[in-house]
Amino acid sequence: MSIIVSTYRRDGDKFVSVLTDKDAVLELSNANGRDVLDALGIEDICDSWPIACFRAVLTVARRKRLGHRSPEIPVTEDREPGRMLVIDCGRSEGYIERRLEDLSIFVNRAFEAGATHVA
Repeated sequence: MSIIVSTYRRDGDKFVSVLTDKDAVLELSNANGRDVLDALGIEDICDSWPIACFRAVLTVARRKRLGHRSPEIPVTEDREPGRMLVIDCGRSEGYIERRLEDLSIFVNRAFEAGATHVA
């Protein structure tokens, strides 16, 4: 499962995608996506946001994390006799900050293309 971030232009009652290339969405795994949303202070992932508000929240979150790197999460294996092996792939140090930067680039590119909302 994953968390998908999309951008749209509101056209009356419809939302129209402004990015049509293969990079029209930003996808994050559930656990990592939840941590990125936590860094933004977003609790409800089902809302759409006016893009100007989302850009402001994103700017504040990135400024708060200047000089800070999220810690590495090591790979772990959970193995119990007679049960399936569960592997948590972990993540590298600074992952959250890199994904916030990716999100910023993505949202700014959509804003320049005429997007009015982020969902």
